[in-house]
Amino acid sequence: MKKNFPLHKAPSRSIQDLCRAHRLSGYDLTFFAAVAAFFAGLICLSGLAGGAGAWADENRAAFGSSLKDVVQGAQQKPVIDTTASSPTAATGMIAQAASPKKEDGLRVQASPDVLTPQESVKWAGEFLSRGDAGKASEIIGKAMRDCDKAGDARSDCMEWLSALSGLKAALDAYPERKTYTNSIGMTFVRIPAGEFMMGSLKQEMDWLRLTFKKTWRAGHKQWFEDELPLHPVLITRSFYMGVTEVTVGQFRQFVKETQYKTDAEKGDGGMIWSNKEERWVAQKGMKWDSVPWKIADDQPVVFVSWNDAKAFCRWLSRKEKRVYRLPTEAEWEKACRGGAAWARYPWGNRLPGDSDCNFGDGNPKLPGNLATVDDGYQYVSPVGSYKPNGYGLHDMAGNVMEWVEDYYDRNYFENSPLEDPKGPPKGVSHVNKGGNWFASPADGRCAFRGFSGPEMSFWNLGFRVVLEDKDEQIPVTAKKKDASSSSERAAEDSAFPPSDGDAIILFRQAMYAAQQQQWDAAVEDLERALKIYEQRDDPMWIARVKATLAGIYAERNRIYKSKELYTEALALFRKIGDVQSARLILARLGELETSPGVRVVDIEKGGIADKAGVVVGDVIIEYGGETGFRVSGFKKLVEDFSRASQVTLSTMNNGEITTVLVPGGHLGVAVEDIRRPPRPQRTQERGEGQRDRRPQRQGRERR
Repeated sequence: MKKNFPLHKAPSRSIQDLCRAHRLSGYDLTFFAAVAAFFAGLICLSGLAGGAGAWADENRAAFGSSLKDVVQGAQQKPVIDTTASSPTAATGMIAQAASPKKEDGLRVQASPDVLTPQESVKWAGEFLSRGDAGKASEIIGKAMRDCDKAGDARSDCMEWLSALSGLKAALDAYPERKTYTNSIGMTFVRIPAGEFMMGSLKQEMDWLRLTFKKTWRAGHKQWFEDELPLHPVLITRSFYMGVTEVTVGQFRQFVKETQYKTDAEKGDGGMIWSNKEERWVAQKGMKWDSVPWKIADDQPVVFVSWNDAKAFCRWLSRKEKRVYRLPTEAEWEKACRGGAAWARYPWGNRLPGDSDCNFGDGNPKLPGNLATVDDGYQYVSPVGSYKPNGYGLHDMAGNVMEWVEDYYDRNYFENSPLEDPKGPPKGVSHVNKGGNWFASPADGRCAFRGFSGPEMSFWNLGFRVVLEDKDEQIPVTAKKKDASSSSERAAEDSAFPPSDGDAIILFRQAMYAAQQQQWDAAVEDLERALKIYEQRDDPMWIARVKATLAGIYAERNRIYKSKELYTEALALFRKIGDVQSARLILARLGELETSPGVRVVDIEKGGIADKAGVVVGDVIIEYGGETGFRVSGFKKLVEDFSRASQVTLSTMNNGEITTVLVPGGHLGVAVEDIRRPPRPQRTQERGEGQRDRRPQRQGRERR
């Protein structure tokens, strides 16, 4: 099995050796972090997880971020991971004083009767992280009733009441996670139907090459090109996916009842990497219950082929009298994102740390801090050892790769259907998804594509099972054979653009044109799509299309027009409650501005900024909806909003954006200008309103 990059667990090898056995490659459609080209981001903006009719169910991650904004709106220290894409991470407030230790099994020993308002918020977050929205709402409701009875007698109530009220309203609209546990102990979680963006853009090759430049080799780019182009996909039926990979213990039950022999047992054994020969070799005796490490029933089963995984599903279906199967590649990729907008990994956009996933850590050639990451395991880890994504799924980015149903075709995405793609009708290999303990973190991204022959088995390849949910389906408009216009057909379904409607077809055409740098055609198609969505009064899609247009205008160096559209999209994303998308738009606006904002160099203890969680080193990139200011402009903004009851304040630190609501007035910060190198001029067009500017002298001033 090939890895994209040599690690300490897998030495370098030739392309020829790797191709003899197995192929792995990994990429995704998250591009705001792209070093060389933001244009990728402008298109992915259109692929926000969650359709108009299923916003809450699709955006658990964004909901978690909304909780953060509510709590910080009460001017408390922020204690939530703003980059999280799962309720577990996004409600990280529980990690503070009031919450139990992880080693204690997350047992709740305190009673709501004795909790302060602040502790109530933290405990509500703890229950929410485990999918118990009902208990979380009960705790918040009890805290609000206690505060109401106490009146002015409790100062802590006065300070936290707005946060409690906002959190209660959000919890009331929060969809409770649906799970199912079958007779052999496998737990499944419901993945809602809906749309997402699948595949990658050409510009992603640059991101990969620059991020992993120490391990990049000549053949890597062509390996990733099978993920092109980026394209929208609609999953019309919800389904239940296994919370973890199938374990050794669960596979043992299957073998015990059926006396099944795996392909590895019937052949020459499973494939392992030989350091001596520097290639993959079959080793006799390597099979599902005989591995090179100490085996345990709670580990993911490996040395299983696609044929073996299918046999397990057939047995389980007969046993349970329900339909169990392997996920399609599209279902797997949608589930991997966890409902988050454009998440590069199941947990967000950053590279993995110690507690995110089990991957091939420890290689000094890995980028940045990855060289010192220790995930805690040399080989496989027990399933569920790392935090879940927004849907509650574990190990989507590591531990072992996973078989999916689809045949592999390098060019399949070029003509794949918009609705429920199931892969090509025939082939010689099947797709593998997800990272693993033996591989580079490049393979752990949600859009990763690898492939193997159906009889092959490896020491880092397992599978995950899907349970069909026959009762849930999105209504899809059937194609008409009459002469009605495409625009009329497009207007028939307001919940999601129909697959045969003008809007979604125009949008897809625009993406294809943009990837070929046919900018005029892309703009024309997007503007026509925008008119359709404006007629429907669909703010979510209006925001997406405007953000996509803004990215194209930025690519063409029309900075003024780009900033105008990004600002309009930002307001719409905030209006519909899409916090994550708003943060990404802010990041892009910061890149386009001559000044990215002002850097905080000192904090007044107890001031507005201190209570809002601003720290020295933060860059204030937005205040009151304005961006691109220097110290003098920031001073005037603070004065203009001095009497406002609430003002939006956005800060950036280490690439992560936090947005809070603060009262107008003296912030209590000392700030300085940030010097930015002049942006190189593009050759295509000179932007309207664009002029040369010299960097100004750096200065400090207390606001």
